Amino acid sequence: MGADRPLGVGLVGTGGWARGFWAEAQTCPDVELVACWNRTAERAERFAEQFCCEVSPTLEALVDHPRVEAIANFAANNFHRLPTEIAAAAKKHVFTDKPIANTIEDAAAMIRCCEQAGVTLMVGHSSRYAGTARTLKSLLDSGRFGQLAMAEANLSHSGGTRLTAERWRWHKEEAPGGPLMQLSIHMFDTMHYLFGPTRRVTALSSSSLLLSEIEDVFLTLLEFESGLVAYVGTNYLSASVSFIRIYGRDASAYSEEGSVVLAAARKDEPWITDREEVPIQDINAPAAEMAEFARAVRTGTAPETGGTEGLLALGVVWACLISAEQGRPVEVREALGEDASLLP
Repeated sequence: MGADRPLGVGLVGTGGWARGFWAEAQTCPDVELVACWNRTAERAERFAEQFCCEVSPTLEALVDHPRVEAIANFAANNFHRLPTEIAAAAKKHVFTDKPIANTIEDAAAMIRCCEQAGVTLMVGHSSRYAGTARTLKSLLDSGRFGQLAMAEANLSHSGGTRLTAERWRWHKEEAPGGPLMQLSIHMFDTMHYLFGPTRRVTALSSSSLLLSEIEDVFLTLLEFESGLVAYVGTNYLSASVSFIRIYGRDASAYSEEGSVVLAAARKDEPWITDREEVPIQDINAPAAEMAEFARAVRTGTAPETGGTEGLLALGVVWACLISAEQGRPVEVREALGEDASLLP
């Protein structure tokens, strides 16, 4: 199809996050939601009615649809590899929501099959596309912080308290690390966007607060390739919180609840801090992701959050899991094993 037309997208998985995402992403003029598929047909039909798209009876039919140029996968974490392989075999491009997969093996297979087929693979790490993250990056690039000292972040909510054994997030095999895989991975990727790749992690976890099989608390120390250190926390029990803090010699920034506050010590009175609220870039993150996906497909160039970015964030997750289990620092490349060769 012509490069001047919207990219035709077929949706895999029509759950709550898919509905929330497309409620905003449909404003992107660069993509057109053509059809959807879900293993439960009734859910697909409800989604199709809401978003005015077709329903495909099977995954294969979705991929083979003549107007579908790419799939967008919002299914459970352990159902990312198969749709990717089916789409790549049909020369269709792939957008898959984070994490790229549950396992390093599946993530590496997805990257390789898309490379071999010559199709785009993009991972939906939505947090870095938010206005707060873009604003923090602009401040970093301007040198406003001076010499960096450290960073910290937390992304938590009470979702774990509502899990039941019928839901896939309850089970350790389907959601390894619990909030680590579901929540912290957002912060890991955003920190890679801000500070560069993670080299090594040290992690602690707790599994004593909830009834599910998964961990309910993770505390992680990150050491970046640059030498910067950071802390990322997450839990599946508390009221919702999401913040990033950056500490520098000249200024510090506090990003929380859609705002960024810059704090700087006065030159003549270093114990007094002046604070200013920084204007946030007005960005519809899901629409920005779809625009980036369409751009990458149409130009044949790498997306900002491609397979290797997804693999790196997943590698941090698995390094944390190993570290918490074995009680030692773990290199990300150790966790990735021979698939570390896929990283730049």
